[in-house]
Amino acid sequence: MSKGFTTKETILKTAFELTSKFGLESLSIGELAKSVGMSKSGLFSHFKSKEKLQLMVMDYAAENFTLKVVKPALTKGRGIDRIEAMMENWVKWSGTYLPGGCPFLSAIVEFDDRPGAVRDHIKVLQGTMVETFARSVEIAKEESQIKSSASSEQLAYELYSNMIGFHIYNRLLKDKNAKVKFQNLYKSILEKVQV
Repeated sequence: MSKGFTTKETILKTAFELTSKFGLESLSIGELAKSVGMSKSGLFSHFKSKEKLQLMVMDYAAENFTLKVVKPALTKGRGIDRIEAMMENWVKWSGTYLPGGCPFLSAIVEFDDRPGAVRDHIKVLQGTMVETFARSVEIAKEESQIKSSASSEQLAYELYSNMIGFHIYNRLLKDKNAKVKFQNLYKSILEKVQV
């Protein structure tokens, strides 16, 4: 592994953690350079612009999500066990592992009404995430665990919406029962469509 790659990885990890705490828009080349102990010009040479940095941080977040949420779930049996594993892994990822919660949620709030490359990129990444959950539902249908008449798109919407609710109740409202509410709801969502 080259020194340049290691440096870039360190920068992106730090930027990812800062985005989790303060949002994607708050990222600045100067503050990030201070956080990783580099000069502004040294850090700038890796990204060339704040927008490029933001795009790469979102890609880093997506890779991290895949590594911590999706891949471990793939070790579970096809179908509902896998969906439940993704739900539990997601709670750990956004509620425990990240210092400030889900970086995607803060980026969505910041950029949903702001046209441009960052918004377009976030939209693509979120679409991929939703498709991952919809595909998991399709697999559960193939395994005859979920009714074939159930809408994969609707279930992905409900599961995703439950996660956003968990984030708000857990991080903002400091509800000590947020995790239990989250688990009860996703289990209820799945139970109503189980064969």
